[in-house]
Amino acid sequence: MSRLAALPLLAMLAACGSPTEKLGTSAWVTPGKYQFHNCLQAQQVDNIMARRQGNLEELMNRAEKGPGGAAVNFMVYRTEYQQVLGEREQLAAQLKEKRCSIESPRTSDRQVF
Repeated sequence: MSRLAALPLLAMLAACGSPTEKLGTSAWVTPGKYQFHNCLQAQQVDNIMARRQGNLEELMNRAEKGPGGAAVNFMVYRTEYQQVLGEREQLAAQLKEKRCSIESPRTSDRQVF
């Protein structure tokens, strides 16, 4: 397939909208995946997901600068990015449900001697 013949196909794919618009980020995550995590485990997973989200955003921004970057983002990075966002949403809901402190593993920053 020549490059010129691929352009209309890519244009149609780009016009379809993102999967998030149709499915939302929760479609990419297994329900109840973090149900049995304690606060510390959930925070550790969220930290890992936050780093991955930052890496993907950096890759997507870099790809946008090149020719065909929007198509590359859509086909290569978008699905994983949506999954990471969904995972983080589910983790945030779990942390809230368990009343975990997000900033610190302790319930307060005060120390007792």
